[in-house]
Amino acid sequence: MKSVALLLFSFVTLISTKPLIDTESCGYESCNKVDSTKINIHLVPHSHDDVGWLKTVDQYYYGARNAIQEAGVQHIIGSVIQALQKDATRRFIQVETAFFWQWWQDQSVETRKITKELVNSGRLEIINGAWSMNDEAAAHYHSIIDQFTLGLKRINDTLGRCGRPRIGWQIDPFGHSKEMASMFSQIGFEGMFFARLDYRDSKKRHVNKDLELIWHSSSDLGSASNIFTGVLYDFYTAPAYFCWDVLCGDRPVIDNKKSPDYNVDVIVDQFAAYAIKGLQYYKTNNLLVTMGGDFTYQAAEMYFTNMDKLIEGFKEYRPDINIIYSTPSCYLKAVNEEAKSKNIQFQLKTDDFFPYASGAHTYWTGYFTSRPNSKRFERQANNLLQVMKQAVSFTKYRYHLNFEDNLTPLKEAMGIMQHHDAITGTEKQHVVQDYVRLLTASIKEAEENIDKIVTNLLKKTDDTDNVKINFVSCLLANVSYCEQSNLEKFVVAIYNPLSKYVNHYVRLPVNGDSYIITGPNGTINYEILPVIDDFIYVYSITPSKYELVFLAENLPPLGLRLFHIQKSVITKKRKPRKSQQTRFGNAHSGFTIDEETGLLSSITLNGDTLEVSQNFMFYNGANGSNTEDIYRASGAYIFRPAGVTPTALSLANTITYTSYSTDLVDEVHQVFNSWIKQIIRVYRDEDYIEFDWLVGPIATINDLGVEVITRFTTNRPSNRVFYTDSNGKQMVKRIRNFRDMYDYTNEEPVSGNYYPVTSKIVLKDGGSEACTKGNHLEVAVLNDRAQGGSSLEDGQIELMVHRRLLKDDAFGVGEALNEYEFNRGVVVRGQHLLTFGQKNSCRKKRSGKSASATQKDLEKKKILSPWVFVGDSTDHTLEDLQSNFNFEFSGLTKALPDNVQILTLEPWNEESLLLRLEHIFSVNEDATLSQIATVHLDNLFTLFDVVSIEEMNLAANMPKADIEKMSWNTYDYGSGRELSKAKNIDLTIRLEPMEIRTFIVQVVAKSHT
Repeated sequence: MKSVALLLFSFVTLISTKPLIDTESCGYESCNKVDSTKINIHLVPHSHDDVGWLKTVDQYYYGARNAIQEAGVQHIIGSVIQALQKDATRRFIQVETAFFWQWWQDQSVETRKITKELVNSGRLEIINGAWSMNDEAAAHYHSIIDQFTLGLKRINDTLGRCGRPRIGWQIDPFGHSKEMASMFSQIGFEGMFFARLDYRDSKKRHVNKDLELIWHSSSDLGSASNIFTGVLYDFYTAPAYFCWDVLCGDRPVIDNKKSPDYNVDVIVDQFAAYAIKGLQYYKTNNLLVTMGGDFTYQAAEMYFTNMDKLIEGFKEYRPDINIIYSTPSCYLKAVNEEAKSKNIQFQLKTDDFFPYASGAHTYWTGYFTSRPNSKRFERQANNLLQVMKQAVSFTKYRYHLNFEDNLTPLKEAMGIMQHHDAITGTEKQHVVQDYVRLLTASIKEAEENIDKIVTNLLKKTDDTDNVKINFVSCLLANVSYCEQSNLEKFVVAIYNPLSKYVNHYVRLPVNGDSYIITGPNGTINYEILPVIDDFIYVYSITPSKYELVFLAENLPPLGLRLFHIQKSVITKKRKPRKSQQTRFGNAHSGFTIDEETGLLSSITLNGDTLEVSQNFMFYNGANGSNTEDIYRASGAYIFRPAGVTPTALSLANTITYTSYSTDLVDEVHQVFNSWIKQIIRVYRDEDYIEFDWLVGPIATINDLGVEVITRFTTNRPSNRVFYTDSNGKQMVKRIRNFRDMYDYTNEEPVSGNYYPVTSKIVLKDGGSEACTKGNHLEVAVLNDRAQGGSSLEDGQIELMVHRRLLKDDAFGVGEALNEYEFNRGVVVRGQHLLTFGQKNSCRKKRSGKSASATQKDLEKKKILSPWVFVGDSTDHTLEDLQSNFNFEFSGLTKALPDNVQILTLEPWNEESLLLRLEHIFSVNEDATLSQIATVHLDNLFTLFDVVSIEEMNLAANMPKADIEKMSWNTYDYGSGRELSKAKNIDLTIRLEPMEIRTFIVQVVAKSHT
């Protein structure tokens, strides 16, 4: 085969381009014509370009390391731009803005002009438009919204109105969530398309012609959340034998009738037969046929030339069929018009598409957990990004310091991390290492100016230029290392990104045992406790022996508080105090340990006691050959326990433990085996129990891979029902061994009942919200990263925490999921929070806070935790700092209501900010907090005033008033509120349950006081 570079040269240099007219005829008016009297085949040329998978992002863009995979995205886009100029009927869709933006920056003024003209004429259409094609299981809605905002703003800024996408294009993610569909609808998309569908669901939908449906994606948002959803007929690749890309070997279209190899008639007949077969599964006479695949169109003219000949061949041999170049939006328009004219109805779907199974023994549920350290690092990076966006907003508009460019690399790296082979952990090892490199470098750049930000927000006078503290984030605190916290004197700055006052227990690695901690209101109490592990295997650091623990109480909303800490030789040493008791905490919040086994036996919260045990267990991963579905191996994508009737086995039935009791926190340090440790802790007067675990390096057991779970077992009657979150937002009801839309078969009883858990998993007494005698509790476990989880028995919750596998599952990554770090298997540290309380329906009969209200508090603190910066105070006395700085700053004049949070606050343009307000409760989730909320923007912020606002769609790339959507007929009607399009908005914002409202706000700095 000739090299791609030679083919590119031959095609690109031979093109004689036609001049383009710089006019805007984009949108539906630019669609090639359909014929209502004929079958219409919509050829959709596209290239699916992974933002990292087998190669790194840069390797894919530049075309490096082609021995791994023949792929160079810069050549794809450049080649397509050349080919589109040759024929006005040609079409192409561009999806990943990360690659498009990188290409755009490399182009000349003339090439940019041509590209924009192609967009304006509808030949090049932007689809999706986010930074990457995100995963829908492990990605959190904060980060999904951010990466769409980033990508679509770049598209707006470069391509203008005609660049705005109208379609969601999720062709490769391994399952699809309700919240993703809801977000698409809130962005204003007309529809979405995907390719991967459970094999049983697919069969039923083919039979019933339900491959196209209306997805009612949020019961809270009502019919406003409805979105047309289409399942591609034959995956997202070109039909077999009709791939004319340089990467394919299919026969070309030979249209010289004098040639003995002339084959137009044969190819047309075969393609027509393919299309007619496909049409029998759809309700209209339109069929979308994807013409492309992974990294296709590196020599675009080759592909387009053959499609040109195919289209001409249909005119001669099958004039009864209209075959055209098209796009997903043009296809959708054609379907909508025919459906309206014929009164065609579509199925209304209310659940989601998880889990995805491509065969009876092939459940794509392993990636819910794969590469847990990467999943956690992404969550930490999001936390810091939200902190820095808020802090930069305050300093920009009050002190005229512009640090937003320092945030750009982190925004871009986070956009990359949402990709469906990044956050999922389904990439090659060298690629995940590159993702870590990108995140680490971008985090350092994001916090480069944190000193200036903190000093400006806290300064008493302008004479603070000589005060250098060099704040940093202690990202290695999880392995008990922070250089700054082991100085003789250091300063801690804690930023609270939540819109309410928050209590936060600070834990810092130290080697000392006596300190003086001074905050805004004087000295505060602290404790010294031993760390979970010595971490001596970590290169180039010396881990600390202890943790310094203190309570930062009532941190101000969107605010900052300073603490000065210094070692003391005067105060009494605080050595860890061991305890011999088995009951910890107090009558309000606590837990008990079984004296014989050392395992958890009960938890008490808010006066209620729950009998609950917790243990670490494992499944052996199947070591299949992958030659047939029944021999499928467990791998990066697939979770498949070994054995016909797989059962999780205990790693330890009796463990050793050491307990510590202090004024602030009680802890039990458990050792399960040589590679699993855990601390169970309860903080004073908190309404949750924390499980701080350390797992790895995983040992092989039975010469098979090992998949480690934590399992909580209660005696509560959950009636086969449990609930998992959808991308960290709405909750979805799950029923063991059951699917709403098709008949479930139970060949894989464990993995077939696993679901993505992005933020929490919940059990309710009786399996429902109904309140009956003895059935009043709701139990939740919250995690600090995405994981797979289930309830395989009533009253039971399990979450998978780590995986080490010995075989690849044969879905492309080509490596076993067997991670190494520091010359040993990867060690993972994480946290689970367990809480329980009264179901909302029981609150009339029992006093106190609802379980949902407690969970929401913990969820928000988990995803947007107060961020701790630590700096060097060696050259500054406490008195110096007190004379120069206030020890506290609040960005809000008052806390927002408990059911509202500021989801986004970041610089937008010169005099404007992007502001998102979110109602965090569902309808009927809490008797009080599910009510409509009101936020008054007038005088809400301490450093600037909002003078005008414009409401935007969710991604902030178009005014909400401009959203127009097609109407559809369904078998059932999604109830609830319609899309609101109010144009005239004052500074009083009304939020309905689960509603996110997005605004561009003009602000002016408040005068100095």
